[in-house]
Amino acid sequence: MLRRLGLALGLALSPTLATAAGEVTEFTLDNGMQVIVIEDHRSPTVTHMVWYRAGAADELPGQSGIAHFLEHLMFKATDELATREFSRIVEANGGSDNAFTSWDYTAYHQTVAADRLGLMMQMEADRMRDLRFDPVEVDTERSVVLEERAQRLDTSPGGLFNEQLSAAMYLNHPYSRPIIGWRHEIEGLPLEDAQAWYALPYHRSVRVGFYVRPRARNADRRRDVPVRRRLLRQHVARSLHLHLAEHAGPRPVVGAGGSGYSGRNR
Repeated sequence: MLRRLGLALGLALSPTLATAAGEVTEFTLDNGMQVIVIEDHRSPTVTHMVWYRAGAADELPGQSGIAHFLEHLMFKATDELATREFSRIVEANGGSDNAFTSWDYTAYHQTVAADRLGLMMQMEADRMRDLRFDPVEVDTERSVVLEERAQRLDTSPGGLFNEQLSAAMYLNHPYSRPIIGWRHEIEGLPLEDAQAWYALPYHRSVRVGFYVRPRARNADRRRDVPVRRRLLRQHVARSLHLHLAEHAGPRPVVGAGGSGYSGRNR
């Protein structure tokens, strides 16, 4: 039986940014999971999101890219689901899913019909605790990440410039390393490092959960989707930086819509 997701959160943005921001509700469950809710019931869809306060800035020296690497591995087999079955189930229910990694957080999300929300929570609960680490899958996914780095950075003058710029700007700060990781360190990431990252940040970090009900129902309203997503990311980023300031000391403030890695190249 799938384990219960320890946090619930619902989110649906309202007609204007001001109104949407005013309707944000936050509370914390007994297990430490923070819940953020913004409701709008005019659309029968829901976007479920789980954010982990663990990103590239939390990686140990020599392990750059482990946060993004685990994001890929989270779509592999669990005690209940086979490899890639998570996304197949979402698609079979008419939805879409993805994930993204930044310096301060890693997030997973699905958009489905509202009556499928419980299923999404069950599956997130399963991979939150019961992810399997198959050596063959880990090796294969490491190659996928290396290819992603080759496409986005190694063959991109602009990507390489931005990578070196961050390294020069932040010097000994964790933000100096690329979110996707340095190539030579990605090549050396072992299965044990992925397991350790999963066991600590994913089981002990303060998680943030969302249910997002998109407002868009026609072509005109779909134009508002980027604005609503930007509002959501900004709201979560503020929450994450408050937590960082209280528990981990100061970090440079970066917008939630800034650098990050996402994609279904899994």
